[in-house]
Amino acid sequence: QPDSKYLKRMERLRLKAEERNYSRLVNNLDTTVADDQTMKSMQYATSVGLNMIVAPISFGAFMYFFSGHAFGWIVDRTAGGDDGGTGAGSGHHGSGGGGNSNVDVRAVIAGVVSGVCMLFIEMTLFVIRSHEMDAAVTKKARRSNPNPFGYDKNKAERTFE
Repeated sequence: QPDSKYLKRMERLRLKAEERNYSRLVNNLDTTVADDQTMKSMQYATSVGLNMIVAPISFGAFMYFFSGHAFGWIVDRTAGGDDGGTGAGSGHHGSGGGGNSNVDVRAVIAGVVSGVCMLFIEMTLFVIRSHEMDAAVTKKARRSNPNPFGYDKNKAERTFE
């Protein structure tokens, strides 16, 4: 009659053998968690949309304030005159009321033109990024090529001994 120590050891070895067989059986299953493409695409769309809105406006505002001083310094130096400190856009040239306004038309034009230029730059970058992303997704799909059950054919090969 075998003793209890021997029976416990045999039971433990049998369980380890079953665990080994089970592990060998299921080692080719894909256990990776699929990344949430919907969340990534929504985050990308939001960032692109905000970038398309904020970048031209902020660059246009920057150029409005910066170009007013730059144009004022260049015009005052080259023309040698001073128009009273109200800018080249004052007077009766489109001010509507005929009174003095403190809006410098040169700065407004520079701000609008630079904002439009920045919008074209952002659109070009968007097209480039979209093309690169589509190419990467296509390459990833072609490289992985899983079957409908989510595992690769090379991983699914069974080897019987």
